[in-house]
Amino acid sequence: MIKKIFVDSDIIIDVATGRLPFFGNSKSVLTLLEHGFAVGYVSSNIITNVYYVLRKISSHEKAKEFLSSILGYMTVISVEHRSVLEALGSEFKDFEDAVQHYSALANNCEIIITRNIDDYEKSEIQVMTPTDFLNLFSAEQ
Repeated sequence: MIKKIFVDSDIIIDVATGRLPFFGNSKSVLTLLEHGFAVGYVSSNIITNVYYVLRKISSHEKAKEFLSSILGYMTVISVEHRSVLEALGSEFKDFEDAVQHYSALANNCEIIITRNIDDYEKSEIQVMTPTDFLNLFSAEQ
């Protein structure tokens, strides 16, 4: 069974905004984490980025409410100095995704779930879309 799952911001924003056609599978991933089938992780900068997006399209209170709800079952990991340095020296095309990757790696995450698979081409961790993760989960049941 997969234990540690790093969830990228696009998945969280899909759920928070009801973004179609991605909402269903992204919500299913978060539901599995909420029910303890795996442990979900996000980085501290994902939380601030999601807050920023949600506040812009909604309100401060609704953004805080949504984040509080997902943090009831997901763990926030720090973005450490070493992870930023590794990201700066990496061959990742996208610096932000490199930071996420090295933060997930430093915290022994087994899978990164994102819709932006191509941004994680250089990942040392398995990267999956929500659909792929749900298929893997179903196959293991």
